[in-house]
Amino acid sequence: MQRYVVMTAAAKMPSSLKFGRYGKIAVVETDGISMPKQINSRHKAVKRIVELWDRLNIGTTDRCAFKVALREANEMADRLNGGDEC
Repeated sequence: MQRYVVMTAAAKMPSSLKFGRYGKIAVVETDGISMPKQINSRHKAVKRIVELWDRLNIGTTDRCAFKVALREANEMADRLNGGDEC
């Protein structure tokens, strides 16, 4: 298992925003043995949260904030893992 992984989750938003979906993305450093179930720094498999993007609009195009941040998070995780591992 890779040491740095990208995790996604639904974001909590105020009730005044009735329309649209929002999410969050995190690059998480794990213990290398097990995969965490949630984005939480107190989880036993999480050593630290390297980067967190919160309250991103999930749109329908490749230019929406969520997909742009997801590409950036995947690049960061690949770079941190050494880029050579599969």
